[in-house]
Amino acid sequence: MTKNLLLPRRDVLMMGGAGLLGTFIAAATRDVAGAQMPNMKNIKANLHNLRIGEFNPNYASALGYRMAQALGYFKEVGIDDIKVTLSDQYIAGLLGGSLDVTRVDTDAIMAAGARSGKSFKYISCYRDREWWIMGVRKGINTAADLKGKKITGGPIDGHNTWVMRQVIKELGLNPDKDVQFVPTSGGSDKRLLALINGTVDAASLFPRHEAALKKAGGKFIYHKAHAAPQEGYGALGDWLSKNEDTAYAFVLADIKARQWVFKPENKDKTFETMEKFGYKITPAFKASYPETLRQMSPDGGFENAAAMDGFLDPEVETGKLPKNFDWRKVVDMKYVWAAQKALGLPQRPAKL
Repeated sequence: MTKNLLLPRRDVLMMGGAGLLGTFIAAATRDVAGAQMPNMKNIKANLHNLRIGEFNPNYASALGYRMAQALGYFKEVGIDDIKVTLSDQYIAGLLGGSLDVTRVDTDAIMAAGARSGKSFKYISCYRDREWWIMGVRKGINTAADLKGKKITGGPIDGHNTWVMRQVIKELGLNPDKDVQFVPTSGGSDKRLLALINGTVDAASLFPRHEAALKKAGGKFIYHKAHAAPQEGYGALGDWLSKNEDTAYAFVLADIKARQWVFKPENKDKTFETMEKFGYKITPAFKASYPETLRQMSPDGGFENAAAMDGFLDPEVETGKLPKNFDWRKVVDMKYVWAAQKALGLPQRPAKL
């Protein structure tokens, strides 16, 4: 087994050659939605080594494919090894041929599909809920205390800032008049530091930040999970047409691993395995494990079409996606639906 190294997140992907051609050999059937699907009982990948892109160094982002690797689920479907490349340049990696499949921000692959003229496909959902959490510094106790204060969600035009605007509305304030939104660079950990240091008064955070924030005298003033298919797996349509059996095999093994991870009795083994892969899992991450799973799609699906509409509508409003954008041209759930059927799971979403 090849040992795969994690690279610094900002490293740019090397542009390699095209993937190997494959022949789709599984016997075909049709599911209740009419989608063509293979006989998953005998599915075998035509590619035995798979190149996966990842943009987040967090262990929770890799649970599906890493546990599928560790539990032998990939080998069961003919994938002997995986090479994981950590970079936020995953769209370029697909286009350049250095990646076969990649974890993606849902809005990013939608934008790539809408504007590049290339056939990008979203083949499985990884996180189907997102946290809307506003943390506040010491001294902010009620929504009224936020009037005239500084709030950050990261980049001003970013999704987290949009979320913070919705939170402000739900707290009964006017995001355009009552508060000031300011940009910050870096990720959520830097937003936490800015909050603790008093650079900002409120910020978009995650469950793992709560203990540190409370220790500094702050708190979560708003904390809810919303249906939002925010992350998934993507591939190029051309690659899929040549390697569909590998795509079916990958999705099946990944979802099978997620099903295993979701069993409470497997929590400690999951931590142990991921740490052996080199991931650092802090006490804060371990304490927030139930919250981690609450965000993750256990079956590769998402709630329904309305959830996808609701998640992408802000991207259309801000101009990141064109008006009248049809996400159904990018989303292809046949791989997930076939895996769900093979694993005895209900079809989710029931339709698009």
